[in-house]
Parts: sequence; structure tokens; C-alpha cells
Amino acid sequence: LPSISSCAHATYPSMSNALGVLARGARSVSTSPPGGLTCAEFKKIYLPRPRRLSLPRHRTTAACTPTDAASPSTSSASNNVAVAHSDVNPATSSPPLTSSAATSSPTTTSRRPSACVVGAGVVGLSVAVRLLEAGFDVAVTSADDGRDDVLVSHGAGGFWFPYLVEPIARASVWAADTYLEFVRMLEHPNALEIDLGGVGDPGLEVQEQGSGGVGIQMRDVFLFDDLPERPPRPAWAPTSLRDLTPEELSCVNVPATGGWTFGAPVVQMPRYLAYLRRRVARCGGTFQRGRLATLADAQPRDADVVVNCAGLGNAAEQGRLETDAACYPIRGQVVRALAPNLHAVYLAELANGFSCYAIPRGDFAIFGGTHEEGEWDETPDEQVAAKILANVRAMLPESVMEGAEVVGHWSGLRPGRRGGCRLEIGQDSDRLGRPIVHCYGHGGAGVTCSWGCADEVVVLAQKAVATPMLPSTSRSEPRAH
Repeated sequence: LPSISSCAHATYPSMSNALGVLARGARSVSTSPPGGLTCAEFKKIYLPRPRRLSLPRHRTTAACTPTDAASPSTSSASNNVAVAHSDVNPATSSPPLTSSAATSSPTTTSRRPSACVVGAGVVGLSVAVRLLEAGFDVAVTSADDGRDDVLVSHGAGGFWFPYLVEPIARASVWAADTYLEFVRMLEHPNALEIDLGGVGDPGLEVQEQGSGGVGIQMRDVFLFDDLPERPPRPAWAPTSLRDLTPEELSCVNVPATGGWTFGAPVVQMPRYLAYLRRRVARCGGTFQRGRLATLADAQPRDADVVVNCAGLGNAAEQGRLETDAACYPIRGQVVRALAPNLHAVYLAELANGFSCYAIPRGDFAIFGGTHEEGEWDETPDEQVAAKILANVRAMLPESVMEGAEVVGHWSGLRPGRRGGCRLEIGQDSDRLGRPIVHCYGHGGAGVTCSWGCADEVVVLAQKAVATPMLPSTSRSEPRAH
């Protein structure tokens, strides 16, 4: 997202607050030593040990072969209950699902269930892929007028980290599932690689091996702070997470007294979004563009379920879709640069107010950043950009910044939501009688939670299609959820 899609911070009130929130519900996990970044070592070193649901695997459609989209991991929750996990063995799991609509709904016995996905950012596209794999026909509606650069996801730093997202218990599960999916893509690049010619930004090339042609790289992450005492190990932590050594603390030019290091995926967003769109199309999904006034405007009108992934399109200030008074923007600004010597993610947040990060995204280095709640103006500020650059140069060694060249500035709005991300079946259907599954309000963790949320959406969509609902009455006033 704007400053960084899934970053450990931007200008956050304090790292101690951020880490304290993320560490709630921490579990004890033995620390494994850091290691290399080869695909062969990912599972051994970086792969978290997930707690999985014992659910049937999603069905892979005829239009979406295993080569294009391998069977997804699955996770589930009731409308407002944190997801519980247990181990699942794909070799012994129950047979593939047919749609619940095909077996439970008397009106859909002769066709596949269909879904409208509203929103074509990283969450919406991931949801569309999973629904297609589960046997749904899917149409994706986007209000971006055909321009990728207006999507918040497009400017995201793409760094995996559950930042500015609640509730943390559920977000930790979504993040862990997404981490596993990114690692799977890295371990099996040939099964996922797609010809992206003519899709996305021209001239973008993955700068290092191991991305599988979809713009994903595993990076070492170094997070520096000066907390008076170390927080507990967070529930979302990869097995590689450990405290920084004195030698590592001395590598930056800031008075840090502690911190963490771990391995995490970094996603080159323009290339990755192009990959997701092509994957949706290869699986049989369709796209349409239009700024919807209400979710009832989503096409096709005879769809069995609407999935709302429209982010800030649901804010009360926008006056459309859900008019959710709990939604608010979190403005972030970043500097884009070419930095050939930056190969790891560096983040620093100190009690004296010093805050910055540097992320090698693949196409650009992303330097940031800011965190302004309630600010709708997306115009980059020159003074803010100058401060970002000064902070990054103050943090990183000269050898890392040697040859760095600024190529642009960007700002955008993270979709914040008081009360946390909304992922549930709505109490009301739209005026056409179609049930609605809401999936928005991911704050700074859209990339980080994308696949985990998509898996949960599938389960909720199957449940919604199997449960007849009455059309909602006209909404005359904004509603807070």
C-alpha cells in the first residue's frame, strides 16, 4: 500500500506500540538460525509451521489447470470468529468440493455458482483466483479506469509484514497462509510462470533469480529499534525470526539498541498485479470497469454472490457502496529510486521520532515513509520527500547508498478501518437479493494478508450461496459496521 503494502511501520506512533500490538497472542517458537536465500533452503529456514484447517480442498476448474494455479491452501472462520487451525494432509484430505450452490440451492442445480468481485487490487484479484479454483464463475469489476497506477496496490512497497491491521489474531493467520503461498510460488516457479508480454508496465525486469517470473523475491529483513525491553515473539513470526546481534546493530548509522531479523517475501507490485490478472483470465474470469454507486450495480445481475473488496470505496466520505463510517484513509508517501547496492529490507523506528525504511522491491527501491490518518490528499509533498531521503541516507551505510538515484515520488491511501478488517457475510443482501461477502479494511497489510483472506472468502461465499437471503431495504443513512 502507499508507503509500503505490508511494512513493519511507516511514521507509526512508536515501534514499541507497533510491536506490542503485533505481539499479542504470541506463541513460543524455537528460533532457527538465519540462512541463505536459495529456493532449496526456504522451507527449512523461512517456512512457518502453519496451523491448518481440516477442510476439503477447493476444486480446480477445467479452465484453471494445476499448471496455472495449484490447489490453494484453505482457511475458514465464521462471521466474527478467529480462525482455528489444524494440520491437513493434501494426500488424505476429503474429495474436491463441488459448489455448495450446486448441491444445496434449488435455483442453481444446473449451473456453476457465479460471483461478482468488486475491486481489482491485490486482495480482489487474489480472491478472484481462489473463487475460480473453487468452481465459481467470476467477474471482476474495477473503478480504476484502466490505469494501474491509481490502484493503491500498484504503489505498495510489497513487503510481507502484518502492519496496521486488526484483529491481530485473525491477521496473523491470514499472514501466515499468505507467506506459505509466496514460498510455494518461489519453490515451484515453472508451475506458475505466465507470459506477461504486453501486460503491466513495460521494461520492468526482475533483477534477481528466484522470482518465478511473477515478481516475488525472498529478502533478509533488519528491523532496528531502541525499545527498553524486547517484546515477546509475535504469533505471525516466521521460524527464522530472531534478535539482532551486536554486529548487525552496528551495520546502520542509527543509535538502535535492539531489533529483529527474519526472511520475508518482497513483491514487485506492478509485475505481480499483471500476473494475477493474467491468472484470473487464464482461469476463465472476466473483467469490467466502472465506478459503482452501490454493490447492486455489480454485474452480472444474476450472480449468486457479491464479494466486496473495494477498500476505501466503502468509506462514508465516498457516499457509495457500504458507506462504512469506520473506514478512513491512511496517507503514505514514498520515494522511488534505483539503488543497485540495496539487497535487504532495512527499517528503523526510534523513540526520538526517527523513522524510515528502505525496501528493494525489484523494479525500484522504495524509501519511506509517512503515516497520516484521515488525510485524503494524495499529492506528493516535496518537503516530505526530502526528509525521507535524508533519513534513509542517515540510516544506511554509504556503501549501500552508493549509486542510488531518485526516479520518482508517489503517495497513496491505505484503507484503514476502525474495528479492524471486515471479513464476513453481510447481514443484508443487496437489493437484488444477492448475499454479500465483505473483505476490506486491510490497512497496511493488503499484500501480507491477501491469500489468507482469499481462502476464507471462498468458504464464506460457499456458505452464502447455500443460504437464501431476502433483498435488503434501501439504505438512506451511512452505517458503521
